[in-house]
Amino acid sequence: MQKNTGRLAAFLPALPLIVAASFWHGNAHADNAAPVLSYGKLVEAYKANPKEAAAKYTQKRLAFSGRVMRMGSSPDTTYFGAVADDGAHFDTQFEVSDQEALKPKFKDQKLTPFQPSSSIVFDCLNEGFLATAVVPSPKLTQCRLVK
Repeated sequence: MQKNTGRLAAFLPALPLIVAASFWHGNAHADNAAPVLSYGKLVEAYKANPKEAAAKYTQKRLAFSGRVMRMGSSPDTTYFGAVADDGAHFDTQFEVSDQEALKPKFKDQKLTPFQPSSSIVFDCLNEGFLATAVVPSPKLTQCRLVK
């Protein structure tokens, strides 16, 4: 009994840290939300060290904060433009099935072409950096509203 009491006494001071770690870890995976990134800093990271940035960001979901707008009048379009909170302008793609969630973020709850949404957080799959494009940028697809 004495031996178990000693182990328990050694364990108790660490208990708050263990509980806090499990709470943080559980929350990090519960909502699957990626941390919000600066689009400008993401592009800078790819330009500064393409291999390191590719390992860190390619084929990962990345979150951004800003406004989005439909870039055409076809109801089947998936092409959206974005203006991030850091001022960067970039292309995104929202599948038609993910666009319904965006409607409350727009005036009159409609995805009117070229009308910006209210400020939102959205995440996208980064398929990689298009270094040879006219404007080198990440290829962001499968975007969806986070909040």
